[in-house]
Amino acid sequence: MRGMFLSHLGNKAQVTLPKAVRQALGLKVKEDVVGFIVEGNRVAVTRVEPLPSSDPFTDEEWKKIRKLAARGPVSGFSGSKESLKELKAWLRLP
Repeated sequence: MRGMFLSHLGNKAQVTLPKAVRQALGLKVKEDVVGFIVEGNRVAVTRVEPLPSSDPFTDEEWKKIRKLAARGPVSGFSGSKESLKELKAWLRLP
């Protein structure tokens, strides 16, 4: 898609990206991130892909962990490695 799309500067110098621009960049959700590349008096807008998370658990697994934590404290682990191993076993992870 080619063309120029206009958007007015709003309160706090904010700009709403026109629908055609959001579609061209594949922006769909509130958490999507855009970057601005500035060269002289020109600015390009691009979608920024987030870095993969180093989090060892998915959102669904965190929900299970929170349920487990709500049951109260658990004792008997000798350290964090053993705790993580047991938690992964409880979540049925490799």
